[in-house]
Amino acid sequence: MMRQTATTYSKQLARGWLWKVLLPYLLIIGLFGGAGLFVFFLASSTLDQVFPGEEGEAMHLSEAVLEHKPMVARYAEEYGIEQHVGLLLALMMQESGGRGKDPMQASESLCGSVGCIQDPEVSIEQGVKYFAAVLEQAEGDIKLALQSYNFGPGFIDYVQERGGAYTQELAIDFSAMMYHRLKDTGDYSCIRPEALPYKACYGDIYYVDAVLQYYDYSQVVAGKGDWISPIAGALTTTSDYGRRTHPISGRPDIHTGMDFGCINHITPIRSAGAGKVIYADFHTSSDGSPGYGNYVIIQHGKALFTAYAHLSSRKVVKGDLVEQGQTLGICGTTGSSTGPHLHFEAKRAPWKDHMNPGPLLGLSSEGGAS
Repeated sequence: MMRQTATTYSKQLARGWLWKVLLPYLLIIGLFGGAGLFVFFLASSTLDQVFPGEEGEAMHLSEAVLEHKPMVARYAEEYGIEQHVGLLLALMMQESGGRGKDPMQASESLCGSVGCIQDPEVSIEQGVKYFAAVLEQAEGDIKLALQSYNFGPGFIDYVQERGGAYTQELAIDFSAMMYHRLKDTGDYSCIRPEALPYKACYGDIYYVDAVLQYYDYSQVVAGKGDWISPIAGALTTTSDYGRRTHPISGRPDIHTGMDFGCINHITPIRSAGAGKVIYADFHTSSDGSPGYGNYVIIQHGKALFTAYAHLSSRKVVKGDLVEQGQTLGICGTTGSSTGPHLHFEAKRAPWKDHMNPGPLLGLSSEGGAS
């Protein structure tokens, strides 16, 4: 007890000395340093908002899909992919809208033929299990795993022998190869008319985009909700995302973004969401040929980026924190361009893993294509 009393008394003396001696100095320091501490706190808070995490969430789901959510979550946890519940729900929405006895359309992965599953719970368990398996085989490449859910795991081997990362071109080439091998069976026909010119009628070559239209990456973006238009004014789409004929070379090409019309040297180009500028420079291709011209890349989350190309001038520099709607530059036609427009990209890495920006902007996948 005496030791406890002595210790308590010592602590009281120490506290008294701190208040009487140090307090005046702390007050003086506070007058000069308080503003700096406030700025530091504000900056830290802003950074936390800009980089809140990388997972999005499913959107535009039917009631039938939502009814299955608890079961999907349970099996996702069982198979170690609980962070991908939203993606699994988006996949179910594309496959069946949540209807029928096989809402995950998982029969072929279970028994090798369509229609062997006659119980929604069996379908969900098998679908989640199968997606977990292809995701592991694809080494975490979400797009490769999604396309392999549709094509089968052979697509993963095909991709890994050709660079290891999913691309739309590889999906088209694989589908065309498999269709050539199997067309005489009569079991395959083109799901999409746009696949006919490539004779890519095995599976759905646009399955990744079809699933991701129900998956909202804009939830990753900090700030006040959905992304806004990157064009200040009317939004006119002049070229959609995906397969096209290149306007300069005339060769088949994968368009990695969407093009929007704008007025040269006049139309402000603005950030679709809050983020940090990680690139702001005049871009040329690795071989020295014209590239994106005046080009800005914004990071919105750990795995979400937007890019703005062909600007006539830039209004931001690398390292800037920008708000949603802030002007990044002015419309132009710099770099490899046929005329004034904004080339707008959404991607999961600064220089690769492009995705269709249409759903993020609330646009249909075929809105205004030319």
